[in-house]
Amino acid sequence: MPEKPRKINQIVITVTVCLLIFFAAVFSATLIFIYKIMPEKEKYTKYTAGNEVKFLMPLGDDVLVNLADSGMKQRFLKINFTLVLDSEKTQQELVKRKSQVRDIVIQTCRVKTSEELREKEGNNIIRNELLTAINEILPAGKVIDLFFTEFIVT
Repeated sequence: MPEKPRKINQIVITVTVCLLIFFAAVFSATLIFIYKIMPEKEKYTKYTAGNEVKFLMPLGDDVLVNLADSGMKQRFLKINFTLVLDSEKTQQELVKRKSQVRDIVIQTCRVKTSEELREKEGNNIIRNELLTAINEILPAGKVIDLFFTEFIVT
């Protein structure tokens, strides 16, 4: 009779060891996939258009701005964009001035009404005003363009 519990114990130990080996293999494979196989995403992108090399820099977090609408219902603008820069030096300068850029976005957008932004030319007006204001704070270099990645008026 003592042989049955001994066989059961051996089976339980064997199954436990097999499961531990299996989970260790899955864990190792996951780590290898995450760190070796998946490519690292760069924060900033460099691309070429014709002969020019341009740099893309995302603003980062969305900016939520109160709009200048009068009346009972308060309107908001949720905005995010990517800047197209002329050089890596400009990129480094804007990384240092990211808070200043966010402030420019807030100051520029908070004086607009939801009707102005919903008009056909609303995006272009904001784009041009932001480009001008951001270029004014740069000691050297230039922001070439701005692509909206999020533009929601509520």
